[in-house]
Amino acid sequence: MTQRVASRMQMIGFAGVVSALLAASDKTILQGPTLYIALLVLALAVLWLRGFNRAIQRIGRHLRDVETRINVLAGQAWGTPDALLTWETRAQNGRLRVRGLPGWVGRLGGWYLP
Repeated sequence: MTQRVASRMQMIGFAGVVSALLAASDKTILQGPTLYIALLVLALAVLWLRGFNRAIQRIGRHLRDVETRINVLAGQAWGTPDALLTWETRAQNGRLRVRGLPGWVGRLGGWYLP
């Protein structure tokens, strides 16, 4: 898990460096293709990261379903009204409470999906 996160961040860093080098390689003029290529590389890297974030959110949705199922079964088996598993649900509820610019960026980037 840690290696996946590190590899994603390295890929975004690499795309940022490539974009910066392309943008600064010649003269920064709007007629030259290097600035547009730099922006394209950066946009593709952000879309790639967004895809990973959305995949992680889908896994989180599945974990919340598993939590609910286990809590229902535990309630039926032991008659306990308290939920046994709540970690992923609490984490998602915390993500959804983020407002303002951080919340907007998080939702756009695929970190906070409803």
